[in-house]
Amino acid sequence: MPGNETQRTPVSGRLPASMAAPPDPSVAAEWTYKRLVAYIVQFERNLDAEHEVAGRMVSFGTTVQFHIVDVGYWNPDIITFDGVDQSGNLMKLIQHVSQLNVLLIAARKLQPEA
Repeated sequence: MPGNETQRTPVSGRLPASMAAPPDPSVAAEWTYKRLVAYIVQFERNLDAEHEVAGRMVSFGTTVQFHIVDVGYWNPDIITFDGVDQSGNLMKLIQHVSQLNVLLIAARKLQPEA
């Protein structure tokens, strides 16, 4: 709608060259975690006050969407996502770094004051 445009910061999708390759295979999850967080921060900068970062996982036969609350890792190969679905149910996704696919989406905040 004209007049309702939100100013957005262009996001190149590129991370610093220093994050291009893991320095050591034993810290692959930590390296992946740091890059994920950088992408999430870039994505979040473009959201208005009514939206927050959510994820959509599509490898479960159906689409699962949830509000991402936290991201973590366990070296050498596990990434975790903690979140809440649209019904308020707590969720935790545990994913091997080799299987990682995350679609970041903008979702209306569950709690507007958050």
